Amino acid sequence: MSNAFDFPGGIYPPERKQRSNQSALIETPLPRRVTLPLQQHSGQPAKPCVAQGNAVKVGSVIAKREGMVSSALHASISGTVSEVSTTQISIEGDGQDEWLRLPPLVWQNVEPHALLERLNESGIVGLGGAGFPTHIKARVVEQHTIHTLVINAAECEPYITADDLTLRHYANEVLEGAQIIAKLCGAQHIVIGIEDNKPEAIDALKQALTNSQPVPVELAVIATRYPSGGERQLIKKLLDLNVPSGGLPADVGVLCHNPGTLLAILHAVRDGQPLVSRVVTLTGEAITQPGNRWVRLGTSVRELLEQAGLNTPELHQVIQGGPMMGTPLLTLDTPVTKLTNCLIAATLEELPPPPAESPCIRCGECESVCPVALLPQQLHWYARAQDDAKLERYHLFDCIECGACSYVCPSHIPLVVDYREAKSRLRLQRIETAKAEHAKHRFEFRQARLAREEAEKQARKQARQAQQRRPSNTAATNSEKVDLRGLRIAHAAAKASVKKAEKTLARVAQEDPKQSLDDLEMQLATAQENLKAAELQLAQAREQQSNEESP
Repeated sequence: MSNAFDFPGGIYPPERKQRSNQSALIETPLPRRVTLPLQQHSGQPAKPCVAQGNAVKVGSVIAKREGMVSSALHASISGTVSEVSTTQISIEGDGQDEWLRLPPLVWQNVEPHALLERLNESGIVGLGGAGFPTHIKARVVEQHTIHTLVINAAECEPYITADDLTLRHYANEVLEGAQIIAKLCGAQHIVIGIEDNKPEAIDALKQALTNSQPVPVELAVIATRYPSGGERQLIKKLLDLNVPSGGLPADVGVLCHNPGTLLAILHAVRDGQPLVSRVVTLTGEAITQPGNRWVRLGTSVRELLEQAGLNTPELHQVIQGGPMMGTPLLTLDTPVTKLTNCLIAATLEELPPPPAESPCIRCGECESVCPVALLPQQLHWYARAQDDAKLERYHLFDCIECGACSYVCPSHIPLVVDYREAKSRLRLQRIETAKAEHAKHRFEFRQARLAREEAEKQARKQARQAQQRRPSNTAATNSEKVDLRGLRIAHAAAKASVKKAEKTLARVAQEDPKQSLDDLEMQLATAQENLKAAELQLAQAREQQSNEESP
C-alpha cells in the first residue's frame, strides 16, 4: 500500500520499547485475591449480581450490564466472593482455577445476532483505548455502511509493546477475530496498519496472510511517528479519508479495532471464554524483569510489579498507560482492569518531573506538531480565560489529548491539562443542558400522552353512542379503525424515539467516552417504557377488535 497519504504534525519521542519486547509473552501466576471494579469501560458501571459468600468459577458473571452503554463483568479466578460494594467486587481464590465457559460458536455458521449476543455476554470492550463496549461498536452497521475494517496495530506510544507481542504470538487468531467483525459490520476490506519498528510482528502477519481469508486483508507498514495510532490519524494515513470534526470513523465507512480486542473476540466466540485476562506491558527502570504478561483482571498492581522484580527504593512513580497519555497511579494497591495495557515503574532519572512553567513565547511549536491541525496556543488562552464559546469554535473536543503540544513546548506549559479541565467544565454544562432538555421532553410527552388518552376515550365513547343509534355496526367499525390507526401511529412514533435515543447515546459515548451518560441513559429508558406502553395499548385494541369481529 502506498504511504503517500499523511496526517499533519506528530513527534518522535524516544521509543523505549526495547526493555519489554525482548522476552516472550508469559502468563503470570494465579493471584490469591482479585478486586474487580464495576467501572472498567465507558458508560454505566456494571450492576453486581452476586453476594458475599457466593462461590464462583472463572467466567462466572458477577456483574451485569446496566443500561445500553455498559459491559458485563466476570470472575477472573475461582473462589468465594469476599466483598460486594457499590464500586467493586473482591474474590478470594481457591487455587483451583475452575472455569465456566460459554458454548463454542462456529462463527462462519451462525447469524450475526448470535455473534452480537456473544460479545455482549462476554464483557468485551476495546482494549486499546477508552474501553467502549464492543457489542455496541459492532452494531454500527445499523446506522452506517462500513466498507473497511482497520486493525490498529500502530501502538505508537513509547514503552507499550502489548500489541506487538500479541501479534508475534497470535497473528492467525487476531486475523480470525477480524474476520468475525468484518462479518458483523459487512466490511469488504481489512487493512492492518502497523509501524515499521515491529519487524517480528510484521513477519508473523506476513506468514499468517499466506492463509486464505474470507475478506481480503492488506498489510500496510507505516513509518514510526507519534501519534500515528490515533484513529483519525491512522485512517488518514492508510485510506486518505478525513473523519469529520465531531464525527466518528463510521461516518466515513471505517471501523477500527486493536489486536488485543480482536483476539478477545475470537476467544469469546470460538472458545466461549469471557474477558477475564489481558496482555499487559510491564516496563520501566525500577523493575528487573520487564516484559509482557497475560494478567488476570483484578490482580494487584503491587503484586504484579513485585513478581517482575520491583526495586522499591528506586521507584519514583508508576504510570498506567504510556508516558504521553497515561495516568500516574496514586497507590500500588490498584487492580489491573480491562483498560490496563501498560504499567511503567519509572525511576526519578527516567521520568523526572517537568520544569516550572514559564510564560508562552508564541513560538508556534505546538501548532506545528498537532496531529489534528488545531491551534493549541489559542485553545490554551481560551481555556484559562474560560471562554467557552471560543473553545467550541476552535474545536476543543477534536483534541485527542496526545500530549504532542506539551512535549515540544519550550515554556513547559501543561497544555493538555488545560484542555482536560476545559473539557470537564464543558461536559458539566452539557449535562445540565441535557437535564433541562430531558425534563422538557418528559413534560411534552406527558402532555401528548394525556391528550392521546383523552382522544381515545372520546373515540370509544362516540363509537358506543353510534352503535346504539344505528341498525348496523358500520360506523362503530369505522371509529374503531380510526382509533386503531391512531394507536399504530403512536406505536411507530415510540419505536422511532427509542432508535433515536439509542443512536444519540452510542454516538456521544464514542465521541466523548469521559462524558456522563446518565441523562442519555434515562432518556433511552423513558423511550423504552413509552414503547412498551404503546405496544400494550395496540395489542389490547387489536384483541378487542378481534373479539368484536368474531361471530
